[in-house]
Amino acid sequence: MQMHDTSLNMSTLMASWTTSVLYGINIVMYACCVRVLYHRGLVGFNRVLIIMATLQFFISTGHNAACLVQLIRGFITNGDTPNGPFIYFLDMASPEHVAQEAFYITNSVLGDAILIWRLYIVWNNNWWLCAPFATLVAATTICGYVAISHLAHFSPVDPVFLANLGNWLLSTWCLSLVTQVGATLLIAYKIWATTSWGINKSSSHMKVFWMVVESGAVYSFTTVILLSLYVAKENAGAIVGAALGQISCLVPTSIIVRTGLVSAATSTAGSFPSFRAATRLPRKSSQGSGTITQEGEIDSGQEICLTDMVSDDEAKNAGLIDLEKGNSLSRARA
Repeated sequence: MQMHDTSLNMSTLMASWTTSVLYGINIVMYACCVRVLYHRGLVGFNRVLIIMATLQFFISTGHNAACLVQLIRGFITNGDTPNGPFIYFLDMASPEHVAQEAFYITNSVLGDAILIWRLYIVWNNNWWLCAPFATLVAATTICGYVAISHLAHFSPVDPVFLANLGNWLLSTWCLSLVTQVGATLLIAYKIWATTSWGINKSSSHMKVFWMVVESGAVYSFTTVILLSLYVAKENAGAIVGAALGQISCLVPTSIIVRTGLVSAATSTAGSFPSFRAATRLPRKSSQGSGTITQEGEIDSGQEICLTDMVSDDEAKNAGLIDLEKGNSLSRARA
């Protein structure tokens, strides 16, 4: 039985409404993210994260603005023309729609890049592990912008489901999905494998584990829905696609904000929070490097990059294991 699809006017209206709601959440999350990073000090990895978060937030702002401009052009500017809104929204090559899709592709690529960077840090700067994912991100970027180029040259009556555009869009979404799922699983596995599962295991490690899994699942599940709707040639896919333009910014910032909430809860419980990247394995110290101290502690400049936040008591009982040497990590100190 064929699905009942939404009209083009309704799908565009719902897409803009969904985008505006998610953008409102992004405003709050970005403000909280800035507060968390500022509290930790804008040095080292924190500086990188605040730059990326700010860049993604501005792109999300442009994405939301493009959606709102389409509503104004469709329902206000062309509202008095017979079938004016439908004719306007049918034109996929309108500057506003092309800009919206370009903002979405850019934010999606940045979100994938941030995820690969986290993977690189968590796995002890293992470039060989991250190289395939970096290649996937590069391929996603190429496919995404080629799709935007095709979209910009559409005629006003060309549907978005044409093969010369659809193949590039499907490639973009599939590559991004593989990147998100693969990198998320590897990060989650590292947290799982380097955490002691004895009686004294810190509950903070499980919070970080589920935080990573849930964040990756949200983005991946939404991408799967978009893929399904596009293959079925449903206009409702525009709603999900517009939402992804905001979710791609929301997921990275939510990880930082949620770790900040864990820190606040730990402090309220009466223990001073020590911020440690607990999933990063120790390496031999290098004189003057400022990366890892003589005792295996991680410099505060690197704390927020996946950032497992543990209290003093939890840090003493963390019992993380060096997978390569079988040695326990040096205990974190406040």
